[in-house]
Amino acid sequence: MRFITDFGDEATIIPLFVVTIVLFIAMGWKRNAAIWGIGIFLTFGCIVLSKMLGLLWAQFYGYDGHPFSASGHVASSSAVYGSLINMIFQPRFHSWLMAMLPPALIAALIGYTRIMLHAHTPMEVVAGAGIGTTAATLIARVLPPVPTFLVHWFAFALVPVILFFHGYVMEAEPVLKQTFYTSYYFLNQNIGW
Repeated sequence: MRFITDFGDEATIIPLFVVTIVLFIAMGWKRNAAIWGIGIFLTFGCIVLSKMLGLLWAQFYGYDGHPFSASGHVASSSAVYGSLINMIFQPRFHSWLMAMLPPALIAALIGYTRIMLHAHTPMEVVAGAGIGTTAATLIARVLPPVPTFLVHWFAFALVPVILFFHGYVMEAEPVLKQTFYTSYYFLNQNIGW
């Protein structure tokens, strides 16, 4: 399970995101690199926002257990991998439903590992899947077909990045919690939040 779930870790997803943007720009696909990059960046923002709102809800209502936290692994992997797969097979996807299929399958696979590893509840996985699948589907519907020469570079440039960073773990959750609690207590002391 750990082997599969590590494909969705931020330590793999973020370098893949950066290299993909650089590849798109280097291959002259600048406008669409911006569209894809903004779409994925907004997805990352939605993940962080959902986690912060879960912590805020727990703080307001005095919940001492595990606050609701949408799965970042599921959301980011389904958005990034799902949108890249959609780009490869995009000419075949003429409907919203077909564009949703690859990110939904990735979300199901990574989500299953997150549940089996007791990292997230089923509802947290569903929330992450909703964020990532929606993002990948919207990106697929906005981007024009990817040039064939660029598709060939996907395997050559992106697969080594995935394999190189696979297995590394970025502990983003504790950093987000620390940032939230520091900000919350600062605001609470200074403005009576």
